[in-house]
Amino acid sequence: MTHTYLSQRQPNPETFAEELAKEFDNTRSFSSHEDSAKFVRDVALDGIQTIIRLALRLESVFKVDITSSDMFLLFENRGTPFDDAKMTNEYGSDGVASPGRRDKRGRRYKIAGTTEVGVGKSICEGSGKSRRKVILLKTNVVLNTDVAGSGK
Repeated sequence: MTHTYLSQRQPNPETFAEELAKEFDNTRSFSSHEDSAKFVRDVALDGIQTIIRLALRLESVFKVDITSSDMFLLFENRGTPFDDAKMTNEYGSDGVASPGRRDKRGRRYKIAGTTEVGVGKSICEGSGKSRRKVILLKTNVVLNTDVAGSGK
């Protein structure tokens, strides 16, 4: 039943309630159709309206929000300076995830490798406006200082 009502513009909650009352009739849950229809209207009509509203929102998310944005994977190359805005330090060594932190030699912390890719999307904020990138999931990285012998 959900599939039938999901694709329509504005499903009528009363029609859906009537269909549900018919299902109660089929199971002989109530002594008459009027009793089952009254029960559905009294107990479930608000819930049906909420389900329809959420289903329409979900449909919009899948048809508009996701498909109208450009999704992409994020990964970092070896030697890239660590950036906590788009990366997570997999091993979290000594608070180096703070922006601008440097090693003992005064160098910025560098990436030894990517352990898990991140996810980003490019969003157009309206007609004639530029696109902006949003990071949905940060890339997990390992720093040179966390790999034995590489920081020396």
